[in-house]
Amino acid sequence: MYDGVVTSIKTFGGATKEFPIMIGLHQGSALSRYLFTLVMDELTRHIQEDIPWCMLFADDIVLVDETKDGVNRKLEL
Repeated sequence: MYDGVVTSIKTFGGATKEFPIMIGLHQGSALSRYLFTLVMDELTRHIQEDIPWCMLFADDIVLVDETKDGVNRKLEL
């Protein structure tokens, strides 16, 4: 599904030439949402810890801790 994918961009002046997509997930695909959630969960597993209000928004992560040093430690993780 992700091998050899190409796309083009539609502009006011017409469509661009096709170009390869080398990274990222397909927009609108049901599999893309699952893969993104799976990766985000794994990437944030070490920073979620015991704080019940760890927040993840789309492709953003809000780092929350009791202290500035705690937030910096999570950022390093």
